[in-house]
Amino acid sequence: ESENGTDANMNSSDSNNNNKRSWSPGPRLLTGSIDGHVKVYELDKFELVHSTKYPDPVLSFDCSPGAYQLAVGMGNGMLAVRTRPKKKATPRGGDYNAVQAGGGSNALQSAGGGRRPKWKSMLTANSYRYFLRGQNTRLTEEQRADTSIAIAEKPKKINLKPFDKSLKKFRYREALDQSLATRDPGVVLAVLELLCAHGGDGHALQAALSQRNATGLQPIMRILCKYVADPRTMKVSVPIAHAIFDLYSQFLGISPEFDTKVMQLHERVHAEVKAQDELIKLQGMLEPLLFAQYSASGTQT
Repeated sequence: ESENGTDANMNSSDSNNNNKRSWSPGPRLLTGSIDGHVKVYELDKFELVHSTKYPDPVLSFDCSPGAYQLAVGMGNGMLAVRTRPKKKATPRGGDYNAVQAGGGSNALQSAGGGRRPKWKSMLTANSYRYFLRGQNTRLTEEQRADTSIAIAEKPKKINLKPFDKSLKKFRYREALDQSLATRDPGVVLAVLELLCAHGGDGHALQAALSQRNATGLQPIMRILCKYVADPRTMKVSVPIAHAIFDLYSQFLGISPEFDTKVMQLHERVHAEVKAQDELIKLQGMLEPLLFAQYSASGTQT
């Protein structure tokens, strides 16, 4: 019954088989198919023991004597050759004869057949130790004095602030709270500027400012009232004020503390707009005088 089942499995894949090979070292049967598979069957038990997938249809293949090399020709014109590493045979016949001759364990060790040599793994690029090589090596004073040896300084580890770590983890609300806890307006404005620029669509700033009560908005409103008219921070504070009014305009009149800060911000912005208006009028009065002076100086020259 098992043979019939195996025959059925083999027949199901024989429809795509183009080539079949067998070799003398063992009862093996190799098949290649147009679906890119090269399969190895054991003829004693009629079961699949190995399978290899190639990117293109397999048109022809052959094995070397001893089945150490497999050459596969594919439909795209490429030839793939795979080599199986040979096992190193350790001679033990002489060791056994030496022991039988009465040499005992000393004769066995002298013949080199005692303990096996300890296996050491090769240091290749697929291991983590490959990237750590040479880091613990200390140079001598003579090597340090040698100018031909380039010594690369070990980069210092950057200690990030708590709000920087929260920003890297996309915890915007937590990052804003941690910046407010520092009581440094420069830090708070820097974090708010990063939130405004993150993503480009304002979702980070909205996530950091939403779901706050009057107590949570007090530190932000205090900073806005102080720096909204500062030319150095105006590009950051004005969009933040717009975002707060978009989120909490329907809650005006509920909290006296929030209403007070809104009125202070309104007065501060109104005073700044009035000052800008006066400066524009002064500029308009000075431009004709400056133009007349430049025209007179140009005529004299």
